[in-house]
Amino acid sequence: MKTVGIATIHAINNFGSLLQAFATQTIVERLGYKVSIINYKYPNEYHLSEYKKKSPYAICKQTFAMRVKLALYARTCMKKNAQKKQALFQEERKKLLIETPLYSTIESLHENPPKFDIYLTGSDQVWNPRYMCRDNTYFLDFVNDVPKVAFSASFGTTSLTEKEKEHMRPLLGQYSSISLREQSGVAMVKDICGKESQCTCDPTLLLSGEEWGKFFDDEPIIKGDYILCYILTYTANPYPYATKLIKHIQKHLNKKVVILDETGRYWLGFKYKSFRSYGPREIINLFKNASFIISSSFHGAAFSVNFQKDFYSLFPKGVKDERQESLLKLIGAENRFIHVDDPLPSPSTFEIQNWKQISEKLNAYREHSIKYLTSALENATKPAK
Repeated sequence: MKTVGIATIHAINNFGSLLQAFATQTIVERLGYKVSIINYKYPNEYHLSEYKKKSPYAICKQTFAMRVKLALYARTCMKKNAQKKQALFQEERKKLLIETPLYSTIESLHENPPKFDIYLTGSDQVWNPRYMCRDNTYFLDFVNDVPKVAFSASFGTTSLTEKEKEHMRPLLGQYSSISLREQSGVAMVKDICGKESQCTCDPTLLLSGEEWGKFFDDEPIIKGDYILCYILTYTANPYPYATKLIKHIQKHLNKKVVILDETGRYWLGFKYKSFRSYGPREIINLFKNASFIISSSFHGAAFSVNFQKDFYSLFPKGVKDERQESLLKLIGAENRFIHVDDPLPSPSTFEIQNWKQISEKLNAYREHSIKYLTSALENATKPAK
């Protein structure tokens, strides 16, 4: 049995990152390979020191009252909540992933790389220069003269500088097969190194909603109908419009609101049910049992579709989010994308009417992606020249 080592972002406290790693591992195992996740620590001290020079995250402007509230939250219970969340993610990660020993630095990975027959770059924003800071680990530069395959990798952007392209050109040239999570990435690979590539789905979509439900088969955390909100601010800030959208949808659906509260914005609020300490198991439970979902996250959109939930996918106007838009266009659900300051949607559009067509397109996309991965691994017999 051939072995496959998967290099992907798998150990941060983000449910999409962890579950896409698990899904990739699961599908590669089903294809008949012995699989391990290369347990590279990201971000490590190198990345954190680079982020101090120039943070890759969005700067969110807050009202004075909100700044006071968040400062108070940080001084009282943020650390405790973060530790609980960390523990929940670590617990689930140990259950789900098959990992190599830990590589805590770039140097440790180069000094003693794990040995596999095939190396696979997994999904998520593994090729985003803004986050990677010239760390080439997810280009698999720590091994040579071995087969390298990329599955649903993402640049996380639609444009690169000429210097970034020059840096990536020889690294991409070593892959025998490449697929990208976004359609724009296909054109970017062609532009960078002349290689043909394909657009394949995020690994979380390789498993159906029914399969995810069986993996996390727990009783509902929240009883009754509810609107689930998963609003992130680290890439861009959709507030205060997000608040207006939540109130608008709640008014017409007349259901309680549940918030996955990343920052403590809703701390001390009694109007909504707020979760600040949660792991992937809790998130899947909340997505699976929600009546309606409002999200600004790519994986929020992916799981909304997988569980066939009525949803809106939110992103700030003027900020290109090709990750969500590419997915929604491919499956015929582009009308679920809302930009900040768009007119609030009519209640008549809340319910998705074309689930049959969306499901057919998603199934075809899933089958195409698995077919690519099957072929890429079968043909990865020697390094590309």
